[in-house]
Amino acid sequence: MTGLVKNRVFSKTERYNMLKIIAIYAIFSFLWIYISDTNLSLFTTDPSTLTRISVFKGFLFVIITSILLYNLVSRYLFESSQLKDEIKKSELLFNLLSESMIDAYVSTDMTGGIIQFNEVYRTLLGYEPEELLSKTYTELTPEKWHSIEKKMIEEQVVSRGYSDIYEKEYRKKDGTVFPVELRAQLVRDDQGSPMMMWAIVRDITDRKLIEERLKFKSQQLEELNQSLEKRVAESILELRQKDQVLIQQSRLAAMGEMINNIAHQWRQPLNALGLQIQSLMLEYDSGSLNKESLDMSIKEAMLLIMHMSATIDDFRTFFKPDKEKEDFNVCQTVARAVQLVKASFDNYQIKIDMKCNEETCINGYPNEFSQVIINILVNAKEALEANKTANPQVRITAGLEESRTVVIISDNAGGISDEIIHKIFDPHFSTKGPLGTGIGLFMSKNIIEKNMNGRLSVRNTSVGAEFRIDL
Repeated sequence: MTGLVKNRVFSKTERYNMLKIIAIYAIFSFLWIYISDTNLSLFTTDPSTLTRISVFKGFLFVIITSILLYNLVSRYLFESSQLKDEIKKSELLFNLLSESMIDAYVSTDMTGGIIQFNEVYRTLLGYEPEELLSKTYTELTPEKWHSIEKKMIEEQVVSRGYSDIYEKEYRKKDGTVFPVELRAQLVRDDQGSPMMMWAIVRDITDRKLIEERLKFKSQQLEELNQSLEKRVAESILELRQKDQVLIQQSRLAAMGEMINNIAHQWRQPLNALGLQIQSLMLEYDSGSLNKESLDMSIKEAMLLIMHMSATIDDFRTFFKPDKEKEDFNVCQTVARAVQLVKASFDNYQIKIDMKCNEETCINGYPNEFSQVIINILVNAKEALEANKTANPQVRITAGLEESRTVVIISDNAGGISDEIIHKIFDPHFSTKGPLGTGIGLFMSKNIIEKNMNGRLSVRNTSVGAEFRIDL
């Protein structure tokens, strides 16, 4: 520990011991002189005798007071020696402690003058010991911190005895400014007055560099997150747009099938309407045409036309995309999808068997759900046609299983090859060669699993394929 004790002030105990010795000596002297002189006058009045006795009394007084003073001084010196030894031990321990510290230590008087410091503090600032002892802590601190630190000392150190941990800067001998962290402590004298201050000082240059790097990295991360969020949002929008395009492509791909279904739906009404017109001509040629038969023919023709118009409305609704989710009846939606393809199924003598729980309702996109049902039904029809299945049929069941809505569509077309069954939901995978787009089942899976939070799966049964929709 390097430092200098500038003033020696006696402690309260030391002053008390000195006053005690003086008091004892004064009392003993007074009693000795007063009592001895009074008692001698009782025994003799001879001047020569009194003179000899006074001389002897003086020598005796000197001997007694010397012995007394020797004892008192010896005791005081012994106690002082013990106290000095204790102080030396304390100083030694303090020096060992301060010099073994990894942080800097410094103490100052109340004017800021440096009194003591350890080697770490000296090395930190780059001064020689004598140079530091001639400086104040304000001289080592950049000016911008002076008012801040003065306020800290007045409001915290002097008032309560210590400061909060705070940061400031020091200036080295070579002019380099660096950040430190410290807490100041106050030392009071026996009267309770502020006597000195001391502090543990830590160089936080490395920590500040790390904090700056962390702040820079945090800013980079924040910018990256914002950029990433923007890119993710753009990607999601792009994917959603692509999904919409794929859905539209799937609908367009199914349009040819729908037009074929419309043709099947219209064939019978058109034939009936043609027969109705021919009947009017025959009645007119035979002269049997009257107002009543004309009205009846017109009524029947209008019924056929309304049926054909309703068919167009059904198909137009199918191609109209859903904008928002809504509650819908599963059985009614499945039945509507079946109605759209029933004519083409009837054309190939494919039987559709449907069993449904009428109370089954879900929240989603009914038109998209209808498209999924139609895609699966069309795939079943094509498989039954390709395999020339005897007694072709498709079974549809819909109901509840453990609070989930389940729709199962199965056929008896012989099933899907084990080599490709795991690929049938992949985009652009098709078993139809160049005639297939490979997006029907892919979009069906996206609609069910992404748009409606469900699951679309497929497996083979003993007679064919089974598609299962869980919602």
